[in-house]
Amino acid sequence: MPRENNKKGISRREFVRDLAGGLVVSCLGSFAKPLGAQSGIQNDLFWVKSVPDDPYYGAGQGNYHIGVDALLNLMGNRGLKFYRSSVQSNLSGPEGLIGPDDVVLIKVNAQWKYRGCTNSDLIRGLIQRILDHPDIFTGEVVLFENGQGRGSLNCDTSASYGNKEIHANANDESQTFLYLVNHTFHSPRVSAYLLDPIRGTFIGTDDHQTDGYRTYENVSYPCFTTTNGRRVELAKGIWTGSSYSQNLKVINVPVLKHHDVGGAEITASLKHFFGVVSMSDGQSGFRHYGGLGETGGKMVGSVATPVLHIVDAIWVSLSQLKGYPAKATVRTSQILASQDPVALDYWASKYILYPVDNNPRHHPDFSGIDAWLTQARDTINSRGGLRNPSKGVVVGKVTKNEAEMRVSSSVPAILSVAGKINDENSQGTAVADVVLRGFPVNTVSDSRGVFNSRVVSGWSGEIRPEKEGATFVPEKRVYSNLAANSSAQNFVSLKTIYAPLDLTVRQLAVLPRPRGGVQVLLAWRPNAKNDDRNITKYRIYQVLGGQKIALAEVDAVTFRYIHRDPKNDVPSTYVVVAVNNLGREGAPAATTIVPSAVSVEPRNILQKRDIKNRRT
Repeated sequence: MPRENNKKGISRREFVRDLAGGLVVSCLGSFAKPLGAQSGIQNDLFWVKSVPDDPYYGAGQGNYHIGVDALLNLMGNRGLKFYRSSVQSNLSGPEGLIGPDDVVLIKVNAQWKYRGCTNSDLIRGLIQRILDHPDIFTGEVVLFENGQGRGSLNCDTSASYGNKEIHANANDESQTFLYLVNHTFHSPRVSAYLLDPIRGTFIGTDDHQTDGYRTYENVSYPCFTTTNGRRVELAKGIWTGSSYSQNLKVINVPVLKHHDVGGAEITASLKHFFGVVSMSDGQSGFRHYGGLGETGGKMVGSVATPVLHIVDAIWVSLSQLKGYPAKATVRTSQILASQDPVALDYWASKYILYPVDNNPRHHPDFSGIDAWLTQARDTINSRGGLRNPSKGVVVGKVTKNEAEMRVSSSVPAILSVAGKINDENSQGTAVADVVLRGFPVNTVSDSRGVFNSRVVSGWSGEIRPEKEGATFVPEKRVYSNLAANSSAQNFVSLKTIYAPLDLTVRQLAVLPRPRGGVQVLLAWRPNAKNDDRNITKYRIYQVLGGQKIALAEVDAVTFRYIHRDPKNDVPSTYVVVAVNNLGREGAPAATTIVPSAVSVEPRNILQKRDIKNRRT
């Protein structure tokens, strides 16, 4: 059972011993439950460690973030799918979080700059993954924040800094939230909204035009129209003009840091949601002290439950709320996520922030933190918990008890999946420009037919090659929880053999024996798309009573066939396929007739019609 810690917290040695003792469940190992009494609550936390200092896959690989990808794969391996889709994969399923037409609000910390704001490299990777929805994302991603009069999505706030310089929390400090919107993505699907200008405007329940705040009990929530005309009313949904649609999702992305002495002590997911409520109603003092846990719990439990909280611990601030100067911050290169904000804040403070500085006031057992964590837990649970399957939220009651937390961890390593694509001929000619769908980054075979894609350890996926006019063997390759480089992942490209054109079938005259009886004439035209497919013959089948019967083969310059003595008065389907020099059949042409013993054409039909149909 987890050890009770005294108010002074635990030492670094004890912290390491706890980890070695099995509190953390590896994503690559079995999913054993933590030790301790089981209450029925087992809330998942997902912990990505050692995110590379350069978090992207490399030049030309776009906005994909190794830490974000490792997190989403870790979640998927645990059954929490990021995408809501009929497509079943490690990242998607019918009970996933983000639908293709959702309006996704990403709550960032933009009240501060430098390392006091949310890491915009992480946000960049998160936006890209939303836009990559397998069903094609047609919704809108909105970065939003209420800095209570001091916020800036351009990371140039002067409050507490004395300058208007731009300093994003990113490897490139010019990559602000607005830079991502206006330059990196520059798409109608990505926008931003700063709530500061409307924080003092309070509107009624029937006002669907004015941007402002509505009160809910002793808190409030924003109502605003996005850049692309969607009316967000946070506690209700998306106003459509007559009713609310529920395709509104919130992802909460706080930066982990010291907050203040005597108040919250730390900022993580719950305190970060104070950047949603308006403090212009005069209750700021109550919310920041005596009502801190109640406010956070009420906002995430009753106003707008995020489908995911992601704690940004790439850099953590040890003693300065503003994330400046640099010596007050430490790179820990970690990301921690959960749908349970209480468990998340408990774990982040105890196992990420506290071990860095050993400050007992940053430990969740410290009375100040414990008080608001308890208050938030009780507020949420007394209102029925968080569970909302329609939005993919699977957590019910929240917890600050480690025995009720199930932690999966991952240290992302970059692995390669490589192979070659050749055609089906014995020489194995390389096939270029084949798109490999399913990799985390865009992957195309080169002039040698070679592809080599980078993935994170723990990656699961399904790869399908695509090129117009071709099919492939195998059709796909499936990977699960990849732990090592994978080579020789080869495919054979098969040029599509197209169906013959204009297949017709008709019954000829009933002729006398021995050459007589019922006769059925099939005729077709060659498909010009097959001119480079090395067609050597056509194969004719009859499908009768569900059984496919091979009737005959004719050479590549014959485009007719007479079937003698078919079974009468029974529906008969005829199928003609082109066959290449390797014996591979193409797409079928098919048609159906019911032969009859009654003559339907003149006896001398063969003399009267030129039914020879040969290429001259």
